[in-house]
Order: sequence, then structure tokens, then C-alpha cells
Amino acid sequence: MENNQCLGDAVFRARSLYRLADPTYRFDNATHCQPNAALRAPKATEPLDFTLFPNPTSGLTVLQFNTPITGRSSVTLYSLQGQPVLQQTAREGAQHILLETAALPGGTYFCRVMGVDGVTVVKKLVKL
Repeated sequence: MENNQCLGDAVFRARSLYRLADPTYRFDNATHCQPNAALRAPKATEPLDFTLFPNPTSGLTVLQFNTPITGRSSVTLYSLQGQPVLQQTAREGAQHILLETAALPGGTYFCRVMGVDGVTVVKKLVKL
């Protein structure tokens, strides 16, 4: 008896439900519907996280990623009023970037890093 994972009413129903949740997803039958094909869990990615130092700062600030980033990430510094005051892009594999904050007035800012997968992390930065 052949073990084909792409046959049966249960598979049809599961795919139909999945398509309702994500209509852009395409099923790769060539890979997953081979006889005796093993199911594989997607590769886990490290969570996006970073540290800002020195914090408080008076000029140059280092944004240090806890793990090298996957893909490009956008880095935006916002004022308390929600206005973007500094924008940079971190390239794939970056472990840190430098933020030049000397020209900014003293106060509290929010540093937002958005990864390619849409995951966003926000941390507070105080400028003296």
C-alpha cells in the first residue's frame, strides 16, 4: 500500500480551510505528495531582538542584534509625537548598526526594528 499524503477527503478539507485563512498560499505537490514523503517542520528562526547602548545617549548609539538578522530590516527612530526622525536599513546578516543621534534634541524616542517577516520590536531610547 502506497503512503501518499495528498490523497483523501481529510487532505482536501484541510487545504480548503487553509486557503480560507491564507488565499495566497500555494501547495507544493511536487515536494509533498511523493510516496512516503516525510513531513518536515519549517526551520525555526531566531526571534528578532536587539539592545541599544549607551542608553541614555548623548550622540552615537549602537543597535546590537541578539542574533544576526535574516533578510533586510528597517530601523526607525520615532519622537514621542510619533514622527520618524531617523531611518536606516540593516542588511542581512548584520549584527549591529550605528545610529547617529547627536543632532537630535534631548528627549525620549522609540526605536522600531521591523524584520522582513513583519515582526516588529520597539524599544525606548533616551537622548540626553
